[in-house]
Amino acid sequence: MEKQKRNDVAALLRYAGGHKGLTFLGLALSGLAMLLSMVPYICIWLAARDLIAAAPDWTQESVAQYGWLAFAFAVGGIVIYFLGLMCTHLAAFRTASNIRKQGVARVMKAPLGYFDANASGLIRGRLDAAAADTETLLAHNLADIVGTVIMFLAMLVLMFVFDWRMGAACLLAAVISVIAMFSMMGGKNAALMAEYQAAQDRMTKAGTEYVRGIPVVKIFQQTVYSFKAFKEAIEDYSSKAGYYQDKVCRVPQSINLTFTEGAFVFLVPVVLFLAPGALAGGDFAGFITNFIFYAVFSAIISTALARIMFASAGTMLAHTALGRIDQVMDAPFLKAPAHPQKPRDNRVEFRDVSFTYDG
Repeated sequence: MEKQKRNDVAALLRYAGGHKGLTFLGLALSGLAMLLSMVPYICIWLAARDLIAAAPDWTQESVAQYGWLAFAFAVGGIVIYFLGLMCTHLAAFRTASNIRKQGVARVMKAPLGYFDANASGLIRGRLDAAAADTETLLAHNLADIVGTVIMFLAMLVLMFVFDWRMGAACLLAAVISVIAMFSMMGGKNAALMAEYQAAQDRMTKAGTEYVRGIPVVKIFQQTVYSFKAFKEAIEDYSSKAGYYQDKVCRVPQSINLTFTEGAFVFLVPVVLFLAPGALAGGDFAGFITNFIFYAVFSAIISTALARIMFASAGTMLAHTALGRIDQVMDAPFLKAPAHPQKPRDNRVEFRDVSFTYDG
């Protein structure tokens, strides 16, 4: 039975074998890439500061230097992120392959009665499709989560370095968006996702059994009866998928997307409120420079929150996939005798044999 406090990442890494180190290397490279990708925004702020300070003389050599520096860090971030994803993808593919191999090895040792209650289509959906669902978590989502966490920590520092009031205004959109995402994917909605995946399993099982049994169905004229079970499985899956996407995700997702793309809206009222004080204080040029920085930097918020949203969805998908994988890995198996004996002739003798039905 699945443990409620199971660490999904640790459970997956147990299947990674010797490729576990590639996962950690990819995560470290992803975090470094996110830090490098933030440097161009700082370069933009430095260039705007020098231009405003030198106005109306626009012949600042430092601006060109900041431009080349921003370009170098942007390219470096892309290259390092690419290398990080290569590492996580290699580890993810090997992990999924190991899951399939270990699952098949376990099923090969299962008694024949196990397959009466677990049809081949259901086993395939639990093992093959579930292993594929874990690839997204290891290949993309973990790297995005680590990179986004590092990005947010750096953002918290940068947001309050120049003007904490503008920084708080930009982060307000992030807070609202994160609350909306957790309401969509946490609590009882996580159980709805599990039901949605279970319905997908049943549909896969019914579809596989229906296609494989077509010759027998035609011989015994059971086409309508056999298709009825397949049709009911499809309708059940469609009902649960529609309910989760329409009833559960509709409002939180709308709020999430609205505030993610509207981070700049919170910044403008704060700037208008603070502008008179900046004029009276005589540092209006620095105030404008800070506003430019936060206006440009707020674009990162939508990118970071989008990464979190897709990573959260992938994490939930991998959690339910691991539950299905565990059902295969926990299959009963026949233990070989400690001292196997070879038959002396072709006679078959049943001794101390019992039989029973499940339930």
